[in-house]
Amino acid sequence: MMERLILAAQRSVFPRSKSGIPGYDELVGGGFHKGTVNTITGSSGTGKTVFASQFIQYGINAGEKGMIITPSESSEYLKREMMSSFGWDFSAMEREGKLSIVDVTDPVLRLQKSIDVDPVEFLINFRKLVERKLTEVKPARLFIDDLTAFFMAVEAPFKVRSLTDDLFGVIRASGVTALITIGTAFGTNQFLEYGADSATMLSRERIGNNLIRSIFIMKMRGSKIANSIRVLDISDEGIAVSSLSPYP
Repeated sequence: MMERLILAAQRSVFPRSKSGIPGYDELVGGGFHKGTVNTITGSSGTGKTVFASQFIQYGINAGEKGMIITPSESSEYLKREMMSSFGWDFSAMEREGKLSIVDVTDPVLRLQKSIDVDPVEFLINFRKLVERKLTEVKPARLFIDDLTAFFMAVEAPFKVRSLTDDLFGVIRASGVTALITIGTAFGTNQFLEYGADSATMLSRERIGNNLIRSIFIMKMRGSKIANSIRVLDISDEGIAVSSLSPYP
């Protein structure tokens, strides 16, 4: 009885944002802590973008305004993929004011891409852009697409850590609950994962004659996490965490 009361008190002090991913919240004690920065890491094709997009879509359906930032490509690709694969109409949500999208067509990002800009300067300007947009829009949920390529261009590791801390600090100060997807191709994901409040790892591997996606939680501050690897399924309904292990 006492243990249940303590857990209930903890949940009220540290409110959660449900992920909208079936099977995920039970692995982390109820969802993401509100006002935190959470990384979703994986190689190409592991489901990172679907995971983060479903987090945004679920929040909008629950009445929470969302924001998506795709700094390296047009959002039209994301809108088309989510609509054709799952029926999530991000364009309609944007028109209705439920979703704000910032992509490479934004004047700040377009200028950075069109001229030879020092990567440190780019990331400083990007942090200022994120801060301004969060202040203007005041979303409850934020999804930032892969930033590892930009951090890769910064040579000094201590500078990568400093820039990461600055960006994450701005996000936390706004009170938004954020998911940042991270690729593994450039080897800089450890810096971003280290500075985040939680790190979720996605993978895709060959087991026998099958390619199977899997998921595990590397860390989540302030939460007891499940120390198990689970199968990750993608269907017409979206992404879901299975109760099964990918290993026989």
